[in-house]
Amino acid sequence: MSTEKFFQLVDIPDYRFSSDKEKCQNIDFDKIATDCDTKTISILEAINHIGISIMSEVEEKSLDKNKIIMLSGVISDLAELAMATNKIANTATYSSGYKDAKND
Repeated sequence: MSTEKFFQLVDIPDYRFSSDKEKCQNIDFDKIATDCDTKTISILEAINHIGISIMSEVEEKSLDKNKIIMLSGVISDLAELAMATNKIANTATYSSGYKDAKND
């Protein structure tokens, strides 16, 4: 099973609790964990960049409140995505280790 889009990660089963172990055999939990870690880092870098943009906007004499509100909303959305990718990465890492231990 490979994931190309973020929404595909929602349906990845937890190896510990899956009743269909055969289905889980085709899932590369380690690859998913690495991918989600990378996505989390990218999202956090984007949040940092937007935060710096807000600071620059605030320093200007003509303050655009709508732009700050929009950027703040983007930060909020990205933070939620970062929490989700981090949770998926942690679960996938655990499932990877659990799967490897069961198969040894």
